[in-house]
Amino acid sequence: MTKTCQDILEAMLEELEADQLKNFKRKLNKTKLKEGYANIPKGRLEKADAMDVVDLLIRYYQEEYAVEVAINVLGEIKDKDLAGMLRRKSPEGGWCVG
Repeated sequence: MTKTCQDILEAMLEELEADQLKNFKRKLNKTKLKEGYANIPKGRLEKADAMDVVDLLIRYYQEEYAVEVAINVLGEIKDKDLAGMLRRKSPEGGWCVG
């Protein structure tokens, strides 16, 4: 069964420990984005748990770009293993459908 990008994002972000998720949200608020996209406001991220962050990613960036943004932020917080897993399960890897 092919999982949705949302399913995969949820699984990946649930792997983060509390301090890693906090760092992910901090970097997410400041990460460089493609033209036409805006960072998720700090106030929306402040009390968000992993599931809330996934909802915000998809709401702000749509599923495929949300995966790309998450991969970039995971790289920024030095979680290369999780970024690599997410990259392999991304739309380009054929693991999730929009």
